[in-house]
Amino acid sequence: MFYDTLYRHNQALTPDPDATIGAALHGLLSAIDDCRRAGKAIERDAAILLLIRALAGSAARAAPDVAALAARCAADRAAILAHPALLAIAGHRVGGDPIAKRTFHAQARQALTRVAAALGLAAAEFKIVVMGGGDHEDGMTELRHADFTVRVVPRGFLPDSEVTWFRCARGVIVGHPCHGKAALLLDPGAFAHRLLALRHARAPLPVAA
Repeated sequence: MFYDTLYRHNQALTPDPDATIGAALHGLLSAIDDCRRAGKAIERDAAILLLIRALAGSAARAAPDVAALAARCAADRAAILAHPALLAIAGHRVGGDPIAKRTFHAQARQALTRVAAALGLAAAEFKIVVMGGGDHEDGMTELRHADFTVRVVPRGFLPDSEVTWFRCARGVIVGHPCHGKAALLLDPGAFAHRLLALRHARAPLPVAA
């Protein structure tokens, strides 16, 4: 059922000139809901467009120097890259938290891809598989190679054991597991050396400290 109201029009025609970003954003989101109830396209609705301009004005008052704002954003981005969510999530259950689960396994896949690159593996030599499981399961991400397997989970059975790796023979696990922290994946070169040692060892490596 579609029906229109005066809400968004009143908001747009009598904007608060001193509105904060939060207040302006709340007004815009409420107006978008109002517009959808009316069955109208938000891209062409005059009230919505006016409220977007009001939000932009609030943002300009809060941070008038665009160059400084871009520099702050770049610094925040660099901080996230230096301390990825993978480390913050590691050690916690993510079943029932789809955003944390998706983030963890996406970053685990990226980290394992960098490990494969550090090993110099061709694309046909390995496979990275994400097994999410059910909504209330943590899932796992695996790097599979004929000589080794690396498994990453949000939380291991033991503390600091989110990463497990095994020696394999033609893809079949034959060695005892080695365990380590998720932080191991942030140094792909060093972790690649561990896998190379495991790959050529006759006996499995000891459990990582």
